[in-house]
Amino acid sequence: MKQLWTYCLIFFICVSCDFFKKPVVTEEVLVAQEKESINLNTVDIFPSFSNCDTLEKELQKTCFFQTLTDQIYNQLTQNNLLVTKTIQDTIQVELHIDTLGIIKVFQIQKNADTAKYIPTLDSLIRVSAENLPKASPAYKRGIPVKTKFILPIILNVEEQKLDD
Repeated sequence: MKQLWTYCLIFFICVSCDFFKKPVVTEEVLVAQEKESINLNTVDIFPSFSNCDTLEKELQKTCFFQTLTDQIYNQLTQNNLLVTKTIQDTIQVELHIDTLGIIKVFQIQKNADTAKYIPTLDSLIRVSAENLPKASPAYKRGIPVKTKFILPIILNVEEQKLDD
């Protein structure tokens, strides 16, 4: 009988160890859970120019876009665009900012009339983007990240009468 109790006790000890095991979460599961919690459509710190760095987050974003718009507007107004037809168009300029803060024009969408009557428009926009001041990149969780966005430019150029 004593041996039976000894065997039962040993059996119970061996089997009961499984009751104390805690499930181990693998690294893959942790990484997957972390990826789900990160919103890749937003950044923690928006790209910025040095003149906008001291502003609050929303004002900094507004200042950034205003600086971009002003730079492109100044470049376009410095070049007297002469057209034989009035052009009204909203141009969509896709800009990319890399992790070093370098701004590049990726794509420019405009209607066919704009392309026909102002063939130099793309190069003017690209030159104005190249002349932008150095930007700070966007940050996500303390890491610089690439960003892209669409900057709409409203183009309103009046027809120029050519004197004969």
